[in-house]
Amino acid sequence: MARPKRVRIIKKIRESSGVWRFVSLERIGARYVWDQRSGRYFLEWWEGKKRRRQTAGQTPSEVLEAQRRKRNELIGQMLSGGSAPPVELETIATPIASACEMFLDHVRVHSPDKPRTHQRYRKVLEHFERVLGGRRFVEAITRKDVDDYQTARSQEYSQQHGHRRITPRTINYEVSVLRTFFNFLINERGVQLENPCARFKPLRDPKEKARRRPPVYSQAELDRLFELCSEFERAVFATFLLTGVRDQELSFLQWPDIDLRRGRAALQVTGDGKDGFSPKDYEERILPIPAELAEFLKKLPRYSEWVFPTAKGGRSTHLLRRLKDLAAEAGIGHATLHKFRHTYATRLLESGCDIVTVQNLMGHSDIETTRQYLDPDDELKRRAVNRLSIKQK
Repeated sequence: MARPKRVRIIKKIRESSGVWRFVSLERIGARYVWDQRSGRYFLEWWEGKKRRRQTAGQTPSEVLEAQRRKRNELIGQMLSGGSAPPVELETIATPIASACEMFLDHVRVHSPDKPRTHQRYRKVLEHFERVLGGRRFVEAITRKDVDDYQTARSQEYSQQHGHRRITPRTINYEVSVLRTFFNFLINERGVQLENPCARFKPLRDPKEKARRRPPVYSQAELDRLFELCSEFERAVFATFLLTGVRDQELSFLQWPDIDLRRGRAALQVTGDGKDGFSPKDYEERILPIPAELAEFLKKLPRYSEWVFPTAKGGRSTHLLRRLKDLAAEAGIGHATLHKFRHTYATRLLESGCDIVTVQNLMGHSDIETTRQYLDPDDELKRRAVNRLSIKQK
């Protein structure tokens, strides 16, 4: 049998001296590493004792397509000669650093109004490069490497809380980001590999399992807080409490988003015409406004496009700082803006609202997220049990 013919990819680069030369590409197994230097790629193969070369292009897709065509051409020639020895096909490997930047560029372009998502993804990929960067190429990452990543991260400590180890919940989130990262490479960039994060079993978190429903404000805490509020602050925190909006959703509220007509008062969460913002998971929704809140909003001055502007008319971005100051004065611990949202959902469910309606009002994409609010407190349990009797009522 004739010797197999290999269609190889090489590159012609120009050195600093101005001299052009062909260089071999670095390889991982049977894969080429994409060369970042400027130049042009060529195909190289042998016909007997003669070496042949032809241009292949400048981009990965051009090179791979040229290699495929040349391989088929050589196979056709061999078939016409009565024999068909295999033609080796070699592909290109992808450096981890290059793959990470490709993914982050994709997120930046396709989700320009999600800068926080981009920041979180970048942080995860920084950990990924640091822990598994020694593998060099994404094609070399295996399921075992992901397991090693989980083990390594579980032994590290949080940068924000130096005394606390990275939690299983955080590591599970990071693996979910890496799953998305590898799916992007496979589906969008055509990288030939199996997703090493597919069907990965999440780490168990004993603290997560024992965790009760999200913390809420008691009525006594709310009474003390609103007593200290100015008229503007009362409208801000009442909007959080009575609509369940997220902090960014509130800070980006504009007057066209508010309808204060009698009996139909509503607030629209939308990203239309708002640079740098879109609702989480792009979940736009319309929220009914209680009459009490409608009265608060009617009293607000309208000197800005924003419903809750700064004194100079800009968009408010320091509401948490003001809440912390008021909470400290009112003797309220662990005060956060998101705690209003927890209180809103909990009160809706406790009042008898069905879970699907609450899911819609909260803008949850997964009903399991809403279900966490269903765990009743001790007082509600006691009142429910006290209604029981040995006699039928």
